[in-house]
Parts: sequence; C-alpha cells; structure tokens
Amino acid sequence: MTENRERTPREVRGADELTPFPSVRAGHIMAGPQAVEAWVQAAWLMLAEGRAYIEDLEGGTEQPQMQQAAKLRFLEQLLDIDQRLAGRAPVDDAHCLALALEYGMREVADATGPELAAAFGLHEEFGGGACAVDEIHVLWERLLDAFPGELPDRLVAEGQRDMLRTLRVWAELARAAGLDIGFLAPFMKAA
Repeated sequence: MTENRERTPREVRGADELTPFPSVRAGHIMAGPQAVEAWVQAAWLMLAEGRAYIEDLEGGTEQPQMQQAAKLRFLEQLLDIDQRLAGRAPVDDAHCLALALEYGMREVADATGPELAAAFGLHEEFGGGACAVDEIHVLWERLLDAFPGELPDRLVAEGQRDMLRTLRVWAELARAAGLDIGFLAPFMKAA
C-alpha cells in the first residue's frame, strides 16, 4: 500500500518542473458553455492582469517591496484562474493566498503549496532589500507556451491589433456556445 505523505523540502519541484494546465493535457473537459466562459475569463485574466503583474516585476527592480507585493498578488490571480478553470466560484481575494499555499493548484499548474511558495520566493523577508523573481518568469513563460489559445500582449503596439482580433474570436466562440460575451465586461472594466 502506498503511504500518502507530504513532500520534503528536497522534493519540492522548481517552476521549470511544474506541469502547466495539467487537466487540459489529461483531457478533462467541462460542458461547452461553462468551458467557453471559464477559458475566456482565464485568458482575459492572464493577458490583462497576469501580463501587468509580470511588467511590474520586470520594471520594479529598484523597488523590491513593490515587487514582493506584485508577486503575491500575481499568485493570488493564478489561484483565481485555477478556481475558474476547475468550474468553481472564485473565492474572495482575501483568501486566495491562503488557499494557494494550503491546497496548491491543479488547473493552472500541478503545484503544491510548498512548490508555489518556492516558485514565488515566499521565504524572503517581506519588506527586505531584494526580491527574487526568476522562478516566476520561468513559470509565466511555461504557462504562456502551454495555454490552449493565443494570449496577445496588449501592452505593445502590435498587440493592440491582435487583441481586437482575439476579442472578436472570443465573441464568436461565446455566441456559438449560446453565451453573451457580456460576461467579460466586469473583467474589462476592472483592468
């Protein structure tokens, strides 16, 4: 009989070893309309919110405290996406970090809480003079590469055209699933 046990610190996988979007790779599916809504929401959150946090991490090298806050918020955002892709109602922002660290993720990445803590450098003293973000960049690139669809970079000039094209595709996809793309409006207003 196999014994269930927690991983020891030596067994914690790095960001380059975490499997991105494992349920999609395994063939997990939701009902059509629910899947369309969840994946369009996930795509929007990744391209609008996720890219913004990555920009903050890249541009904040002189402000490690800001980077630390951004990486915590980014981890919370990934948990929100994970919940949506699992077909669950998103939890309140105040609980995202605790849930991610306690239960890990299963939809965005196959990661335990300790693995997320390691990838996001949560061992660092908050408010300290340095902020490690290399593992976050590795994870982000792996997520972008594995995402089942295009996530244009709306923060660059050529990305604006791609973004408009992507929004049209999402609207057509929503209509085909019997949905009104208006479900995306609150996300767009918040961005």
